Amino acid sequence: MSKPQVYFLANKSITSKNDNKLHSIKILDEDKKKIVSVKSFGAKGDGATDDTHAIQKAINTIHRQGGGVILFPQGVYIVTSVILKDNIIYQGYRATIKRPDKQEKWTRTFTTNYAGQENSQPLIIRGFTFDGNSQNQGDYKKYELEQAHLIFLTADPKFPGKLQVFIEDCILKNGVADGISVYTNVDVKINNCQAIDVFRGGFVLTGGNSSAEVYNLTTKGKIDPTGIDIEVDGRGYGETLKVNVKLDNLNLIDGDFDIAVDEGSTVIGNNIVSSNAPFYIFSLNSKMKFTNSKFKIGAADTYINRILFPHDVTFKNCQFTVTKKMTDRSYDFFAGADIWWQHPSFKTQKKQLLVFDNCDFIVDKNIQKTDKIYAIYLREDQKSNNNRLIIRGGNISPEFLVPIFIEM
Repeated sequence: MSKPQVYFLANKSITSKNDNKLHSIKILDEDKKKIVSVKSFGAKGDGATDDTHAIQKAINTIHRQGGGVILFPQGVYIVTSVILKDNIIYQGYRATIKRPDKQEKWTRTFTTNYAGQENSQPLIIRGFTFDGNSQNQGDYKKYELEQAHLIFLTADPKFPGKLQVFIEDCILKNGVADGISVYTNVDVKINNCQAIDVFRGGFVLTGGNSSAEVYNLTTKGKIDPTGIDIEVDGRGYGETLKVNVKLDNLNLIDGDFDIAVDEGSTVIGNNIVSSNAPFYIFSLNSKMKFTNSKFKIGAADTYINRILFPHDVTFKNCQFTVTKKMTDRSYDFFAGADIWWQHPSFKTQKKQLLVFDNCDFIVDKNIQKTDKIYAIYLREDQKSNNNRLIIRGGNISPEFLVPIFIEM
């Protein structure tokens, strides 16, 4: 193979929101990093040739040379799985990364394996369309291919170093597992992305000792309803499940709004529009605050569409719409907020606080007069547990015959 053609860029930086401030992340140092095209390493991008080997060779080469920029010119690149390295910008505006037919459960298109005492150098992915080719992968609707993510991010939890990742301007579609899957020891910032017909979720966070900032994300899907899932069950460095999450300007047209955290985690959300159920909050020993958001809530089936363990949860300037959306489970009623202070599989929770500050509870036009509906439904609890619900201002529609119901 001929020697790769090398280009140079002047110093550049990108900005990322963090704690409501703009921080400049320097990408190219004073020595100027190399810019290469994957086609210089033999990739075709013709939609027929398997380009996996050529792309991996480009990644390994640029990483050994101290990092740089790898360009994917316009085209369709057939890729099984490549291992990304840090200190590299992967740029693919007008490029599609497509999965071949009939791949196995553990085929992850862009994957990582960072391990270190210090945080990694930035790993930046921007401008790509990822096509999981779900229609040609075989059975997946019963989670047969649940690990076959389009982008998988993780760092070894045995070490304190985190994998630092920036993802922007990407489209993830036709996935049989997660679109962007974040596991242990990751610091990720995502901006201006779409997830369409991705089976398990457009953005999924499952690993502890991680932080995520997600801005301007749209999810939708008629074949596979696509939402977000933050369900942390993998322990990161220090054996922790703790995560810190910021969500801003999310348009969840279809699929889950599912957040389950523990061990002192923090989730802050603003301007979230969830147009479709299911809605699930689990905040054991953790803090959540959502502002300026709209949620449509379907049938209360004792699992989906509930708020479980609201240790310290606040909704401010939010709207809850009860809509006639069924689930696969049996149900008795609909509620804008189905609140579970306790659950038989956990120890008794005390001194929890749930606040609705200037929130509105309304009824969708598809609700029938025969439907049993509540604005807020409080599951059974003992007064001695000192769990508190606070409602400040807002409005509850008169269509709720029993606005707030308390189980005895």
